[in-house]
Amino acid sequence: MSIVTIIAQILSICGMACVILSMQCRSTNKFFIVQGTAGMLFTISFIMLNAWAGAIMNVFSLVRACILNNPKVAGLKLTLSLLIVALMLCSVALLTVFNEKWYLVLIVFIAQMAANFVMWSQSGKLIRYVQLAVISPLWLLYNCIIPIPSLGGILTETFSIVSVIVSLIRYRKIGFTK
Repeated sequence: MSIVTIIAQILSICGMACVILSMQCRSTNKFFIVQGTAGMLFTISFIMLNAWAGAIMNVFSLVRACILNNPKVAGLKLTLSLLIVALMLCSVALLTVFNEKWYLVLIVFIAQMAANFVMWSQSGKLIRYVQLAVISPLWLLYNCIIPIPSLGGILTETFSIVSVIVSLIRYRKIGFTK
């Protein structure tokens, strides 16, 4: 295993810690900040692992987190989310042209589409249900089948599923805040 691969795996494990922590944030705004940090770490890790579909889709996660956490763009969130979708579609085409395996691109594209639309809802409960049913399972699959599997990514999605279940149990009576 090369030093680059080892560093990439360490970064992905740090990203995992952020994702697990984010699921325990009662405030949706704090959730987006911690998720954004995880996205940055995973983007760098995927670049180092030559997993370009994962890297590019994580960039969109970072942009989305910045938009959704910015009160100045409150009225434009849906429009900006649709713009992100358009850019994601362009990146899917580019990734395919540059010989990224189509099924890897499709897996992360579907996961990010689900995330993109649920995140602008600002509903902590809905975000967690979609994370549990769509986003985490698809990212888990992606992290397992890329040429150099992402240990941190695999662990992240496994722990994320458990963490979502814990948060749904914890906040079932008192609810989530915006």
